[in-house]
Amino acid sequence: MSLPARIFRLSRAQFLPVILSPILVGSVLAWWTDRALNVLTFGLVVLGSITAHLAANTIDDAYDYASGVDVVSNSMFPPDFGGWKPLPRGFITFGHAKLVAYLFFSVTILVGLYLTMVAGPLVLLLGAVGIFFAYFHVAPPLRLGYRGLGLSEIGIFLSFGVLPVIGSFYVQSSYVSTLSLITGMPLGLLTTSVLINHDQIFYDPYVKAGKRSFTVTVGRKPAMTTALILTLLSYAVVLAAALGKLMPITTLLVFLTLPLFIMQTKLYTTPAQSPLHYMKLTQTTFALSVIFGVLLALGLAVG
Repeated sequence: MSLPARIFRLSRAQFLPVILSPILVGSVLAWWTDRALNVLTFGLVVLGSITAHLAANTIDDAYDYASGVDVVSNSMFPPDFGGWKPLPRGFITFGHAKLVAYLFFSVTILVGLYLTMVAGPLVLLLGAVGIFFAYFHVAPPLRLGYRGLGLSEIGIFLSFGVLPVIGSFYVQSSYVSTLSLITGMPLGLLTTSVLINHDQIFYDPYVKAGKRSFTVTVGRKPAMTTALILTLLSYAVVLAAALGKLMPITTLLVFLTLPLFIMQTKLYTTPAQSPLHYMKLTQTTFALSVIFGVLLALGLAVG
């Protein structure tokens, strides 16, 4: 396996759309409200967000391996399982994985410092909160995702919804609005739903290795119910904002994702046969989250 392929799998770069869609939404929101959109600034926000997400995924894999979770997962799943990790299979060392994560974090920090100088001090605060949750999601000493208190899920809600929408809106418009907060909420709720369903895939290894994520703490069915409620709330926020004329009526384009929601609901009610069932559930939720964000941005752009 080539080095780029190892880094791609280690950083789970295929999930980048979940951070890019809220960046797009926040930027388009600034255009809709203030006709403010600097292409260079947008590009830097995209770069910093990408490296932050890759850093978070990489450091997660490093410390999930160090804690033994991924070793257990690798032993329990078949060799051809699509969600396999490179660390327990010896494609990269723990030290090199941390080095890759720190390089990604370094780029994020440099971009954040530049944007702080050109856009304002709030960038520094938002970036610091985002990096905090990115690093301590599973890294010691906090290990938020191991405590079973929903702390990592709160971090995901903020880091993939509220913070990137507010941040990308702020660097374009130079202020923060209640609308930017409201607009970030459905995307954060959906990404949290993705995480909850993702943890269904690794439920048994997590239980065996002692990782008490929210899904493990509350159990499979309550976790599915929670993810379902979060998805419904996402639709409700946009519907209320559109009917209340906070957003243009065209943002109701997000309801075009309802077929994915129906598919997701059917997967919840279908008895699971293997981790592949939960992988399909996660992929469906992931697709719903990303397309929802793109349609929300489109609705704002044409509204």
